[in-house]
Amino acid sequence: MRSEPSERSASQSRVAFLCPNNITYIVSQWACWFSGQIAVPLNAKYPADLLEYYIKDSDASLLLTTPEFLPLAEPLAAKLQKPLLVVSHDLITSPAANNTGSDPSMGGISYLDPSRENVVQLNDMLVVESALNGEFYRDANALILYTSGTTGKPKGVVLSYANLDAQLSCLSHAWQVTSTDSVLHALPLNHVHGTINALNLPLATGAKCVMLPKFDSSSVWSYLLNVNMTTKERVNIFMGVPTMYGLLIREYDSVFGANARMRDYVKTHCRNKIRLMVSGSAPLPGNIFDRWHEITGHKLLERYGMTEIGMAISNPYVQDSEQRSRKQGCVGMPLPGVSVRIVEPDSGRQLTLEGKENEGFWQKNTGDNVPPSNAPKDSVAGQLYVKGRSVFREYWGKPQETASEFDPEGWFRTGDTAQYENGTIRILGRTSVDIIKSGGFKLSALEIETALHEHPDTSDVAVLGLPDETWGQRVVAVVSLREQVTPEEFSIPKLLVWLEQKLPKQAVPKEVKVVEEIPRNAMGKINKKELIERLYASQTSATTPEAEPKGEVKP
Repeated sequence: MRSEPSERSASQSRVAFLCPNNITYIVSQWACWFSGQIAVPLNAKYPADLLEYYIKDSDASLLLTTPEFLPLAEPLAAKLQKPLLVVSHDLITSPAANNTGSDPSMGGISYLDPSRENVVQLNDMLVVESALNGEFYRDANALILYTSGTTGKPKGVVLSYANLDAQLSCLSHAWQVTSTDSVLHALPLNHVHGTINALNLPLATGAKCVMLPKFDSSSVWSYLLNVNMTTKERVNIFMGVPTMYGLLIREYDSVFGANARMRDYVKTHCRNKIRLMVSGSAPLPGNIFDRWHEITGHKLLERYGMTEIGMAISNPYVQDSEQRSRKQGCVGMPLPGVSVRIVEPDSGRQLTLEGKENEGFWQKNTGDNVPPSNAPKDSVAGQLYVKGRSVFREYWGKPQETASEFDPEGWFRTGDTAQYENGTIRILGRTSVDIIKSGGFKLSALEIETALHEHPDTSDVAVLGLPDETWGQRVVAVVSLREQVTPEEFSIPKLLVWLEQKLPKQAVPKEVKVVEEIPRNAMGKINKKELIERLYASQTSATTPEAEPKGEVKP
């Protein structure tokens, strides 16, 4: 197979690829883009039936993989009757490398043929030669990423090159990413966070991306502290999820906790050498936010995004005033080029906020001249809508579902409830499952879960709203315990007393159920509707082994 600029090379065929976190992923993705195909990244940690669903749903015409994933990819390709191409470092060599007599272990490996511009050679059979013209990339689709599937089957989100350009442009401005930066990458590559924010953002700005094969707290600390790292391996930006930061804190306590000198070194080094640390993909518990600030001197930058919209809202990079500061539990203001609207469901009152480059929240630091705040004074809470160039084009093969996600004015319905107050936005959760109407109050399951995550004995949590004749809905907390905590040692009444110091009285759960494990789907998300079915289908039915109750209390 040789792909060259032609009608065939711009066919927009879907190419599914299963690659590790290394150069083979980048080469495979960019080979798709150079030749005008649509890239569909897969994750080897997902079960085979889910990978099969992605390949079938996207109608992929080709499956790319690497030797280590052949045992997973070959049966899929055979079952679905898809061509399979194996990509590896041994195959990605240029003619120049083969003729110079260079040491192969040092790699005379070159992914771009230096004698010809815009050529990626995967092997003798697959040569992607020359990117297509600008008109093609202005209108074409680039990528299909799948949603988490917490409210139904995963949907393929089609992102165009224009979507990616808008996303990368606004993030590079807001977070001030330049060619001098180096990003440490330890995220999955089939999500927006991993493939857009942490990988393609640095590549688009000419920055470096240091990729780890997987997250490992010891390795991440080694990179953050430049332990035995060459100059080219040094990093100054890290992006992670709350669980990663929790594990890094645990590693820090184990390795550095008793050494005051090392604690001072860690804080001084991170404050002086690491310029940005970002947390996303899940709510950040307050104890992790505070502890990370104590350890490193960094207030983690939280932001809000979805597969369909990329990043839409972010806390500021520049922190120079009360208005431009990072507040735990808040996600900031709309990014440049993004508009958000919050609509109160009962009154219909709405607030529209627009992010503008070099204005207000996103004005670059100009010394002592702090930009005046033009943030609205009113507070409003309701359904969150987003509009802008970064908003996706369509769900693959689902025109009716695509149309239903937009209102008549073209605003995308995120399905989330948000609150604007004091110059910043807070995400309260999914409107369908995370907003609990109890006793005349609208409660955020997300806020209750964040508080529960801070308790030293909890490992995982889910807060549900169950039908109740008295309250309308009653708040139920499902928790699993850390390994070192036994159900006999754990006290639910003490947990509720502890929560009373953290939450309004009406938000304290009416019931707590302790389970062995809270089931999550392949993408690490909790499907609350399925969890309610599993635990509370008839209020008395036995639960499945995965979520076997260990204890329960109703105050």
